[in-house]
Amino acid sequence: MAVTTAGPSVATDAVASQPRPRSPSWVVQVTALSLILGCFLGLALQAQRSIREAQIPANRYGTLVPYYEALKDANQNLQQEVKELRQKTVRYETHMAAGSNIASTLSKNLEGLRMLAGLTAVHGPGLVIKLRDTPKRIPEGMDPQLGLIHDQDLAAMLNELKAAGAEALAISGADESSPQRVILTSAPRCAGASIRVNDALLSGPFTIWAIGNPANLESALKMPGGLIEKLSLEPLDMITMVRRPDINVPAYASSIKFEYAKPLGAAKPIGPQ
Repeated sequence: MAVTTAGPSVATDAVASQPRPRSPSWVVQVTALSLILGCFLGLALQAQRSIREAQIPANRYGTLVPYYEALKDANQNLQQEVKELRQKTVRYETHMAAGSNIASTLSKNLEGLRMLAGLTAVHGPGLVIKLRDTPKRIPEGMDPQLGLIHDQDLAAMLNELKAAGAEALAISGADESSPQRVILTSAPRCAGASIRVNDALLSGPFTIWAIGNPANLESALKMPGGLIEKLSLEPLDMITMVRRPDINVPAYASSIKFEYAKPLGAAKPIGPQ
């Protein structure tokens, strides 16, 4: 009995003396939590130290709330002003664009008036007409003056071309490099052996440049009973006409001065007084 009892006792003591294995996970968790709490504590102490150094009272945060609300309202007001200014900018840009369109229209109208007045050099299709004194012998019984180009012949030719739709006219003498633009006040006038056009003295042969429909211009001059037939220009070999696809007509180069005509005021009556 004694031997039997001693055996199990020795085995039990041997088993009880061995340490039970434990999991180390709680140690890691406690360590991590301690580090986090330490960090938070350090940040809190640092914040308090900064507040003390800045001498900000503890109740300052409650005081700053109204200022924050005021700044917020001011920011909203500024945003509203920015919105209104943007709308005004859009309106101004619209008005400027409309003004630009008006300026463009006025510029086009002014350019049209300048072309109509002959103050702009132009080009286009038309007719080139050369007039010269007859190289033929004047038949007996015919007035010798019919074989010469006179100022009234040039004036009649220019008027006929205007009536036929010529949009621009120029005339030169023997020196074709200096043509004179024909405008409202241009009128050929005899000046001795020469003909004065604008401020220039021209001597024959004469060349007329006419911009317009070439066929219409030529037909108007050659029509039965027309100017060429009346002046007997073709039988006396005094005229040649050539259609051109493009003709250059210079701008009026002389001065324009009105000595007697004045702009009529809006308040003044229209008509003879």
